[in-house]
Amino acid sequence: MSLLARSLLLNLEGGALLMKPSTSSYIAKLTLMNICTAFLLGMGYGLPHSTMDLSSETDMQSPEIVAPVIEHALDQVDKAKNLSNLFGWFDNSASKNCEDCVKQISSMRYAQCSATDKNGYMEKSLSDASLSNSMIGRLIRRPVRPDSIIKPICMQMSMELGRSALPRSSFKGCSKEGYGAATGAACVSENYFKLMNNSFDLVSTCMKDFIGAGESEDMKKLDVRAVYALVNVESGFHMNAVSGTGAGGIGQFTSAAIKDVNVNELPAVRNSLESNANPVCGRMSMEFLDSMQPIKDAASKSCERISLKNGNPVKNMIYTFAYLRGVKKDMDRSIFKNKEYSKKFKLSEYDLAKVKRAMMVWSHNTGSNGTLTPTKALLRTLYRNKPVTNADAFIAQLQQYMQKYPAGANATTARRRETSSYFPKITNLLNQIENNAGGGSCVN
Repeated sequence: MSLLARSLLLNLEGGALLMKPSTSSYIAKLTLMNICTAFLLGMGYGLPHSTMDLSSETDMQSPEIVAPVIEHALDQVDKAKNLSNLFGWFDNSASKNCEDCVKQISSMRYAQCSATDKNGYMEKSLSDASLSNSMIGRLIRRPVRPDSIIKPICMQMSMELGRSALPRSSFKGCSKEGYGAATGAACVSENYFKLMNNSFDLVSTCMKDFIGAGESEDMKKLDVRAVYALVNVESGFHMNAVSGTGAGGIGQFTSAAIKDVNVNELPAVRNSLESNANPVCGRMSMEFLDSMQPIKDAASKSCERISLKNGNPVKNMIYTFAYLRGVKKDMDRSIFKNKEYSKKFKLSEYDLAKVKRAMMVWSHNTGSNGTLTPTKALLRTLYRNKPVTNADAFIAQLQQYMQKYPAGANATTARRRETSSYFPKITNLLNQIENNAGGGSCVN
């Protein structure tokens, strides 16, 4: 772990920065304050149509236009075609794209957590699960893999920042009615980190072919990076994160989103996983989707979204990828395969994928229609008589149109501001993590 990343992670305690006064620490403090602000503003968005009250009903204000640079790190990633052999998912082989990853993993330190501590409430469940022969147990016992798609050091920073920046009320226990009382964030022990890191490693390895069907390996890895960036803001990779609107778990699922995945995506997910050349993916499907019940959409059953029940957190992560794949299909059907709109895009394959990825992430907050409505308005007005030739400019303009031409469910002043700023906030947080922890990129 880099010295700056270690300072950012270890010197935050209850919102107080305990750094020695120096120029470098002052810069680190400012960086961390910006990152924490992104978390605090991001948490509560939910999936989709959250109603976090960001402002009173005042005159609509135009957002500050920030040119998204969420794709910049691809230029810093080794584009070698000899990617790690995914057939050896359980082999802890050294990374081919990150020479320092093995050293970083060996230097990672974890909190010493006890089940008797106030924030050690997950330790007993984690310890019990680690003794089982289930895939959850193996994920907890398994060493951290240096050649995961997302670097482990970035995952660790995400969890520490989520724990430190989000308020106590953002983390819940369970009750008979579903969500229970606020618990505060759980201590990030080695068992907890390995479960979350290894689960995301497994799910992203297997689901990248589903969410990025037909794309190149480089594009699929950027899809995974986008999901990672989204989860950073939504839950900080904390299993029991709950938003103010009731969305819960890693992917911040609402009842409506769960029902959508259960009805529209699960059969295709099973088929994709069980036909994957990597046998681990088929085993994941058999254990979490065939042998277990689907996630229940009833609010009274919401406990399984935030606890080690019914395959969580792996199943919640599978659902997150599945929901986003459904969103991508909506975008393709309504925009990119539509005769009226598709011909307007004169972009390279890479830049077109960038636009699609931004719309996918945005829709996690807005819902599909909440992104399609302003996109169509943008294409019919500003691009009525000219083609789209600059992806970053189009994404920045879409941010404006989220305010100017919102879908009906997003028409209030608060929702206009929230939806328009959602993708830029995710981008800014990701860039800060990558610059401070990822060595320029969190992608291996």
